[in-house]
Order: sequence, then structure tokens, then C-alpha cells
Amino acid sequence: MGLELDIAGKLFPNIMTMAVQLLATGVLFWGFKKLLWVPMQTYLQKRADVADQALRDAHEAKLLAEQRHKEAEALLGKAALDAKELIESGKQEGVRIKELLLAEAKDEADNKLNSALREISHQKSQMREEIESEIIDVALLAASKLIEGKMDETEDRRQIQHFIKDVRN
Repeated sequence: MGLELDIAGKLFPNIMTMAVQLLATGVLFWGFKKLLWVPMQTYLQKRADVADQALRDAHEAKLLAEQRHKEAEALLGKAALDAKELIESGKQEGVRIKELLLAEAKDEADNKLNSALREISHQKSQMREEIESEIIDVALLAASKLIEGKMDETEDRRQIQHFIKDVRN
């Protein structure tokens, strides 16, 4: 068998190679930590701080928005109640004004009617007085005509008929 294998040499690595590899690995880790790990941690921390600040700002904005929303709802509810009260008072005022105008119109119509009735009564009484005066004047005129030409009954009748025709025209 001609092959001789150094199994122990193959199983256990060379101490020097192992030390160099460990040293190289250590230098890589140290370089990684110094050049990449610390700046990356700083960058990630700053990014986390910015994200936390944005979350806090968003939370504050949300709370402020909820508070303002509640205030707006309260104002809207109050405005709705005020609007209802204004509408109701407007309706009541309209009814009051309508009743007042109707009462004034009724009073004015009653006053005009009473005034017209008084005027009619006054004119009626004036016309009666004028008619009575005319009747008296006509009777006096007829009597004076009859007395002037006192003849007989036929002539008196003829004179009265003639006088009535004259009065009509």
C-alpha cells in the first residue's frame, strides 16, 4: 500500500495558519466594526430617532385632530341648535306679525265701514232735508199759483198738472 497519509496532520490544522487566519479574521472584524459597524449603528440610531419623532409628531397630530374634531362637532351641534332656535323664533315672529297685521287690517276695515255708514247716514239725512225742503217749496209754489189764479176746481187741476210737468222738466 503505498499511500501514506498523515491523518493527524490533516485533522489538525497548522497552528501558524490558524493564527494568521484568526488574526486576519480579527482585523476584518475590527475594520468592519470601526469602519462600518459604528457608522451604521449611528445612522440606524439617527434613523430610528427620526422615525420615533415622526411617530410622536403623528400621535400628537392625531390627538390634536381628534380634539379639534370633537370641538368642531360640538360647535356644529351648537350651530344646529342655534339655527333651529332662530328658525323657531322666526316662525313665531312671523305668526305674531301676521296676527298683528290681520288685527290692524280688521280694525282699519271696521273703521272704514263705520265711517262709510256714518257718511251714508249723514247723506241720507241731508237728502231727506233737501227733499223735505223741495216738497215745501213745491207746495208753496203750487199754493201760490193756485191762489193767484183762483178759479174753479177744473182750472186748479189743470194748473197743478201743468206745474208738475214743469217741475219734472
